[in-house]
Amino acid sequence: MPAGLVRISVALCFVLCLVAARGGANESEQQSLKDRIGSQQEELDRIKNEIEQRRAESKKLRRQEKSVVQKLSALDREIDLSRQFLATLEQQESLMSEQVDSLRARIEVEDGALTAHKSVYARRLRQMYKRDPNYQWDIVLGSESIQEALRRYKFTRIVAERDAALITEMRSRKLDYETESASLTESLADMAVVRNERQDETIRMEQGKRRRQTMLASIRSQKTEHANAIEELERAQKQVKNLIGDLEKRRLASDGSTYVPDGEFGELKGQMIRPVEGKIVRGFGTHKHPKYGTVTFNNGVDIGSTAGAPIRAVASGQVEFVDWIDGYGKCIILNHGGGYYTLYAHVSATFISQGQKIAGGDVIAEVGDTGSLNGFECHFEIRKSKQALNPAEWFAR
Repeated sequence: MPAGLVRISVALCFVLCLVAARGGANESEQQSLKDRIGSQQEELDRIKNEIEQRRAESKKLRRQEKSVVQKLSALDREIDLSRQFLATLEQQESLMSEQVDSLRARIEVEDGALTAHKSVYARRLRQMYKRDPNYQWDIVLGSESIQEALRRYKFTRIVAERDAALITEMRSRKLDYETESASLTESLADMAVVRNERQDETIRMEQGKRRRQTMLASIRSQKTEHANAIEELERAQKQVKNLIGDLEKRRLASDGSTYVPDGEFGELKGQMIRPVEGKIVRGFGTHKHPKYGTVTFNNGVDIGSTAGAPIRAVASGQVEFVDWIDGYGKCIILNHGGGYYTLYAHVSATFISQGQKIAGGDVIAEVGDTGSLNGFECHFEIRKSKQALNPAEWFAR
């Protein structure tokens, strides 16, 4: 059998098999990316709709005679949603960047495959041009036996079929190359839209933060606004007390299957880890304002920290509450069994969900300033049923 035909046949098989293998892997990867991007887009649409509702609510509150704390709470929710939206946009842009890289790699494969096909096909054309039109029959008729003639005939037929497959594959590769190039152009355009949206949302969030600073300045500098803020905080404390009271009633009314503690929470007194690293800036008990003389009671401790610092569960427990409370901002309540509860307020990002069981030391949230009048801090409370306990007595020395 002529060596040239053998080499060309082998090259054809290699090119077709290599392209098929790469194509299958890339298609699976590309589909996975598309699914993830689609899922992220649904989340973006959900957050965007909620942001629009919150902004409309904040705008309405600004026109009404509402307390600064209520307006502050609405603004905090709006800013928090903006943070979520920006984080999701960042993830979306990352996925799109991954998709662009994948498309570029895929285009490179298609381009390489197309070049390889063209090279093999060019060699075939040159050989076909140099050969006599009856060359294939010469191969067959030049055989020394019928068996060899049949083998040669089968081989020439295989080569002809491979030639046809090569032409079909070349056309398919060319179409794939053009399709992937168009997809790349579309993905780059989508990325540009996401980047612009991130820039716009960042500007709106910064505007919200400036409005927040103005509100805080008003609370600190105006006695009336300060008094209103104190009243709102006292109402929030009653709300928390009633909420934990309801949780305890539910616990006592249950058959005990809702939560089984891993250990006795009461034994942690004097050995408990702190929920966050930092200094206690406002302790448990009564406090008198140095300027206005107003007296307030702190049901927990406020630990000053940095934005985004991890907040940890002080003991194993079950998540009973993850939501907003005016004056407390976004907060978490954990049930530790035996009537003990812990509360973590002013948080930003949360990493747990209702009903989830967590272990002591697990990161459940990040430090934020939602509902806080004093910047980034973690407000922490320990409750035995409705009774507030002094956390400082529980922390390890």
